[in-house]
Amino acid sequence: MSFKSKYTVKNWQLLADGEQQGLYECFDIFYDDLYRFGLSLYKNPELVKESINNLFIELWKIKDKLSAVKNIQQYVLTIYKRVLYKTYINNTCGMPFDGLDQETIEAGLTEQSYETILIASQHDEHLKKRLQQALSQLSPRQKEIIRLRYFEQTSIEGIVELTGLTERTIYNTMYNAIKVLKEVFAFLVVYNIHIK
Repeated sequence: MSFKSKYTVKNWQLLADGEQQGLYECFDIFYDDLYRFGLSLYKNPELVKESINNLFIELWKIKDKLSAVKNIQQYVLTIYKRVLYKTYINNTCGMPFDGLDQETIEAGLTEQSYETILIASQHDEHLKKRLQQALSQLSPRQKEIIRLRYFEQTSIEGIVELTGLTERTIYNTMYNAIKVLKEVFAFLVVYNIHIK
């Protein structure tokens, strides 16, 4: 085991034991690699920095589960990828980052190869671009209702209160928006259109 690996394991264990010094050292150890990786996926330095901060906030919150991690670097990368994506989505929808769910935390404990993570990341990025292209085809009202219902998980009654629209209008607008999204998304997939 190299000096860097020993140093990482030592500070990871400090973090798992609830020592703030371990958190600070792990931040220093991983920051540069996470920053480069984040920029390779999203060309937004502020988003990447915010995501790294969110990652370490999450790691601090789940520190009692960290001693079970076998491959630290892969675990950090797996969780970071999810935090980065969630931060991106939340920033796009104008919502603050609200942490990771239990499934995401536990999924990070399963070891994956770096190649698997990279391939999945590229696939996620491609799907995200297709979804953005499909969403751009919606009217402003359709976008608002889709955002409220599916990104913010607002109830139909809540949407009625926020928009002043009738329940029937909301259901019709959602139906039409989903129909457009399906058509545009299917077109992009069938014709394998590459979006830059």
